Amino acid sequence: MKLLPFEIRWADAIGRAMLPRGLLGGVVDAVELGEEMRRECLEPPWYAALLLRASLWLTWLAPPLALGRLRTFGGLDAAAREALLEKLLDSRVYLVRATATFLKLQACMLLLGDARVLRRIGAYEHGREKPGEAAAEAPAADGRRAP
Repeated sequence: MKLLPFEIRWADAIGRAMLPRGLLGGVVDAVELGEEMRRECLEPPWYAALLLRASLWLTWLAPPLALGRLRTFGGLDAAAREALLEKLLDSRVYLVRATATFLKLQACMLLLGDARVLRRIGAYEHGREKPGEAAAEAPAADGRRAP
């Protein structure tokens, strides 16, 4: 399922309200969350990507019902966006709470899966010694370094 251009912009705005630039020392500031979500929607079956699309629409159109303000998510300032997201995540209505949580998890997964983040936190093969390097650096049983 393809996200439409305005949905990509929505995804970036919502994602950056949840995960603002400057996180992890700014290592993921260049990641375009909207574009990453667009790519994420291309692979799964349509019904799986539909949840992401529904989450975007629900969040973008929520301010009139959740905050009593006749605006969309894009018309809110940063503090109001944060308040709206908190309200959606704390909603008594399970469907609202679940879709907001799904959207937040999706954004976190996309940022944390970026190669720059993996290098920064030393995950998987990033930042680790190669098997031969560790043996060369370790002292032998008698206390001397291996040649």
